[in-house]
This record gives sequence, structure tokens and C-alpha cells, in this order.
Amino acid sequence: MGLKRTSLYEVHKTLGAKLVEFAGFEMPLQYSGIIDEHMAVRTSAGMFDVSHMGEFYYKGDIDAINMVVTVDIAKLEPLKAAYTMLLNERGGVVDDLIVYRLAPDEVLLVVNAANIEKDFQHILTYLPKEGSHVFENVSHKWFDIAVQGPKAVDILKTYFPQVIDLAPFVFVLVPEYDLIISRTGYTGEDGFEVYGPMEEAPTWWNKFMDAGSSFGLKPAGLGARDTLRIEAGLPLYGHELNEETSPLESNYAFVIDWEKPQFIGRETLVKQKESGIRKKLMGLEITGGIAREGYKVFSEGEEVGVVTSGTMAPFLKKSIAMAFLRVDKAKIGTPVEVQIRGQMVPAKVVSKMFYKRGKTQ
Repeated sequence: MGLKRTSLYEVHKTLGAKLVEFAGFEMPLQYSGIIDEHMAVRTSAGMFDVSHMGEFYYKGDIDAINMVVTVDIAKLEPLKAAYTMLLNERGGVVDDLIVYRLAPDEVLLVVNAANIEKDFQHILTYLPKEGSHVFENVSHKWFDIAVQGPKAVDILKTYFPQVIDLAPFVFVLVPEYDLIISRTGYTGEDGFEVYGPMEEAPTWWNKFMDAGSSFGLKPAGLGARDTLRIEAGLPLYGHELNEETSPLESNYAFVIDWEKPQFIGRETLVKQKESGIRKKLMGLEITGGIAREGYKVFSEGEEVGVVTSGTMAPFLKKSIAMAFLRVDKAKIGTPVEVQIRGQMVPAKVVSKMFYKRGKTQ
């Protein structure tokens, strides 16, 4: 079976994108270059085709769908969104996702492209076998275009002035175009994600490019998306998140609503919170090399961790990485070494949020 393509494939080809396989899709890795695109997002704006992401539509009893996520959807007002996770019974992460409360009895779940089928079946397992609820995989029907960067609001307000007043994780419905516009993203910058009918993606891509021409907007690919999310300390499923690691260990405990009485994996997390964790995801600043996934971390000759993601950060201009560390070594300021191509390279433990808008380490 060949690779899937989004409805923006021909646009990417016209723009001269370098295309690669990702999660079964043929997607743009870069256009003008990863560093150039990264810097555009940090200083002006970049636009990403993320239509490979999965979307699930649910309508019915909110308590049923609420069981599968760590956030409490019942507390989420309509037209608000939340970052959350699907867990297994062991407290491991099945996926991370965003839930959009469309209406009192309707939600949209946006999941990672590589996990669409797995997530859909996982959720089905916990939904009632009978009832009046609707649960559909609508991934093939929706485009998702992300406009990210300090100038993103100037670009979007050209067509949608109402976005100016949106707070983070708040969205608007634009029924005349069948669009959802949310103030969300995966770059550490201000920005928006626009969802709409798949066949309309080229029209909106071109409209946003036209509006962004005077603001320095550039098309951006998966390469820049990865370096941006590492700088911002954001996880990528399969690297920082997996089914054998809990949100406590991956240092994303903020996704857990401890006041929520029931959700899949809660009992395991409560026990883990009480007994303590053995590993923790932290940031590393590295002197003299670039760490990659799987590289080992040492302290005084003893192996104490493993790198999950690493890069030479284009905006920060330093070598950074995220790594799972033995909890006694997961303290900010702790000196460690990373084994890079057979050499022990000095590093220090830092917060994994290397970059935050208006503030860097």
C-alpha cells in the first residue's frame, strides 16, 4: 500500500518541499530549510500542514468519553480545549491529544497521526457497547493548518477578526466556512490551528500565504516542527511518551486532574504518586556535541539515563536534549555526561522547557 497524502500534496510539490514518509503519509520535511523555517516561526510566522493528524467526533453522554482522558471534560466549557492524555490501566500513555468541547454533548478529539487506529480502538473498548452515542473517526474529512509565530494573529485576523480576543486553548466556530479556529499549537509560540473540510485546504493555505506575505510568513515542514517542539520542551509520542511510561515519569503531571474521581489508569497513578517514581524526564544542556535519541547518560561513570530527543537549537544556539534520568539525578544543575559517538561529553540537567515566549534559560 502506498503512502497517504493530504489535500495539500500538490501545493507542497509546487513550493519545492522535500517530501518524506511520516506516520504513513508523504509529508514535507522542509521547504527553504529547517533553520530558516524555525527562525521564521520564532520571529515572524510559519505555516504547517498537519492534516495527517487524526480527528474523532463524539456526541452523547460526556461521562462515557470522559473516562478515557486525564482531564475532566465535564469542567470544560463549550468552545474551550484542553491538552490531555489517553492512558492504559498501568498508567502508561497510549497517546497525547487535544480535546475540544464543541457543545455540551459534543467533543472533537485530535490525536497523533501514528496512533489513529490504535487510539480509536482503545477508546471504543471503554465506551458503552449500546446506547445513543456517536463515535466516528473523521480524520479523512478534516484538514488542519497551523499558523504559528508572533505574527500569526495579524495573519489570521485578516479573515477572522474574532481571533484577536481568543485566549490560549479557546476556539471559535465559523459555520459559514465549516471551520474551527483554535489558539493552540506545537511550537512554543503564539499561534492558531485551523480545521475544516479536507477539500478546502488549498484555498485556505493560499489565503493565509497571501495575508502573511507582508508579515514574513513562510511554509514550514516537519523538521522545523521537531526542533521547535524540542526547544519548547514538548513531547513527541514514541520519544518522550509511551505505553510503559506514566505522565508523572514524563514530567507532564499537569495533564492529570486529581480531583476527577475516575479515569482509566487513575489507580496506578495514585499509587505511583504515593510511592514515588524511579525516572523523570528532564532537559539537558550539552557542551561539545549533539545528543540523539537512545544516547546514554552517565554520572560518575554510572549509567543514569537515556536521551529521548536532541538537537542543536536554532534560536537558542545551544545543544539541548530531553532525557529520562534516574530520579536522584533529575535535579536542575546536576552535572552529567552524554555518550556521543563513543566520547563522554559534559552536560548539565536543566528544565525541559528550554524556551518560553519572552523568556529563555
